[in-house]
Amino acid sequence: MTTTAKRLRVAMMISGTGINGAIIHTLLLTRYLARQGHKILLLHRPNAWITQQSGLNEVELFETSFGRSPHELIRVTRRINRFGPEVIQTHMSSAHTYGMLTRILSRRPVVATAHSQSIQLHWCFNNIVIATSPGAAEHHRRRNLVPRSALRVQANFIETTRFPLASDAKRKEARRAFGFDENAFVIGSVGFIDDRKNQLDLARALGEIVRAVPEARLLLVGGEEPDYGREIRRTAEQLGVLQQIVFTGPRQDIADVLAAMDTFALVSRKETGPLAALEAMSSGLPVLATKIGMLPDFVRDGAAGFIVEVGDIPAIADRLITLARDPARRRAMGHAAHEIARNDYDVDIAGPRIEAILAEAAQIKNRPLLGFVAGLCGKE
Repeated sequence: MTTTAKRLRVAMMISGTGINGAIIHTLLLTRYLARQGHKILLLHRPNAWITQQSGLNEVELFETSFGRSPHELIRVTRRINRFGPEVIQTHMSSAHTYGMLTRILSRRPVVATAHSQSIQLHWCFNNIVIATSPGAAEHHRRRNLVPRSALRVQANFIETTRFPLASDAKRKEARRAFGFDENAFVIGSVGFIDDRKNQLDLARALGEIVRAVPEARLLLVGGEEPDYGREIRRTAEQLGVLQQIVFTGPRQDIADVLAAMDTFALVSRKETGPLAALEAMSSGLPVLATKIGMLPDFVRDGAAGFIVEVGDIPAIADRLITLARDPARRRAMGHAAHEIARNDYDVDIAGPRIEAILAEAAQIKNRPLLGFVAGLCGKE
């Protein structure tokens, strides 16, 4: 049952076309709000991945290029006016720009979710900015001049039922698909392979790990930036561990891929609240992660895994060797990870909190800076 006293009408804007954390976040939130009985208008780009997903039958869809031409701005404004939202929520850069224009042109309150830490003009125009970590909130306060009173912190979330604990049979099947022996210690990482995700440090650490744990393997899941991928392979070959690394390329069946792993590693240089870590935790994997964004809050060093400093390759190797040599501790951490994900970071836990923020925003009546322009867009 919804936590708000009334059902809301929400115009949800998402300007990404493919699949990433922000888009999954938007999909899960849209589904949640629709289940609670709120009326949702989802504004999206042509051929957007999000529109092809299930659970949107009760959601109104409207396609836009998010272009800056007067024609497109008027077309979108008219559609929003017909829907009559009490609040607008935006996700990703172009959608945030449209939200800013809505804020300038109308009385409708705008809530923007900050999935990254960019420096852009639009942030300070929003009535409320939802940051996915305290660090991200501080960034937007200091760098984008968002008033402290307008900031809310809500961590990312997942649908934990989609990432269950793997059965022994599922684990064996998944490992066999990648050619891993039953006794292999599989370190996995999911994410686009580039300098920000920093998988090169895992390859460097693997050189030390295999000396202590010869059966160690590294499973890298995701598309890759070509030059960075070549650097990983070159480094691994120099260290003599190239044969111990499996590159899968992009995969959609992440729950199946996670079943092949013994532990999950995310050694990024920059993150806010990565869904990949929560998905791994929900699947019962201990997590080795760098001390950035919400990762320390997710992992809780020593409980659901280990936290290390960015670039500390000896520490990365040491913690992963510890997990390889102590299956009982690995299982205990994996169980703790599963419980943390399920109890603290499921959409049914986070959804009501965002719902309450939207209800709060819906009570705001803005004084439009250029409200007379909106009157020109009121009719077809």
